Amino acid sequence: MENKIYINHRGTIFNPEPIEEIQWSTRLYGAGELKFKVLKDNVMDFNEGDQVTFYRNNVPIFKGYVFAKERHKNSPITVLCYDQLRYFKNKDTYTYSNITASGLLKMIASDYNLTTGDIANTAYVLPPRIEDNSTLFDIMYNALESTEKYNRQKYVLYDDFGAIVLKNSLYMGSSFLADSSDIIEYKYTSSIDSNVYNSVKLKYEKTTKYTHISNVYTAKDTEKIKEWGLLQLYEHIGENIDGNAYANMLLNKYKTKSRTLKICTFGDISMRAGTIINVNLDIGDFVLNNRFTVRECEHTYKDNEEYMWLTVDGGVLNE
Repeated sequence: MENKIYINHRGTIFNPEPIEEIQWSTRLYGAGELKFKVLKDNVMDFNEGDQVTFYRNNVPIFKGYVFAKERHKNSPITVLCYDQLRYFKNKDTYTYSNITASGLLKMIASDYNLTTGDIANTAYVLPPRIEDNSTLFDIMYNALESTEKYNRQKYVLYDDFGAIVLKNSLYMGSSFLADSSDIIEYKYTSSIDSNVYNSVKLKYEKTTKYTHISNVYTAKDTEKIKEWGLLQLYEHIGENIDGNAYANMLLNKYKTKSRTLKICTFGDISMRAGTIINVNLDIGDFVLNNRFTVRECEHTYKDNEEYMWLTVDGGVLNE
């Protein structure tokens, strides 16, 4: 197994020998990340912003840029790199109308001088919207969520070796099967400790020179309250919002316990966040035998060893 890393410093290409392990990770609505360690010598010189490429057995895996370096006395340099989607953490204001999510993505990429690859045609024309002081990730998330509500199609945004891609999740399916025969380890967590609510309380207030309006809207799941105690979400809402409908929507969104499943298995170089895989596993609370979406994927590469941790979503995990 051969790992090759190239660093382009102002036109000079360095090919350092990575020591220990290399980690490449991807996550939905996040930038791809590469982390590795190299020894400092008298020849190699590189800075933040330099381009980095990584190949595994001559297969292109990652193209991005150095964002951080860390070293201690008598220790190697730890290098942290991100792909182009790191720039989607920038905040901006966009006002758009008569445009699709794919068109919006192309516009953002052009504005920020980012390279694009295959961009799926999302077809649905978005309603007019003002995105003020929002991250580019949030802007695209809202556009793709609106598109999904209309055409029931999910899309995955990722950087494919230096080209930003938008792909219909229907084409992210894999024949990969994670079962007890090849799962090295797994970690299953269920919790009601964060972002779980069985009661929603919304308040609308408006004061004018002559009147004061104060309306409260509630939605509750009494069975879940008996089971967990009262876990309440409280928010102020603005005008032109159906308070009762919004309260019930929030309750349905947050009233289920959060479940997280992380699976450690042997490496598959094609695996990334957004891939849909098969999982067949008895985790105690229930038996999983379904297809799940990989929310996060972390590959670890050593000379003769390769494994990955997959965090998956879907099915009973979201119920």
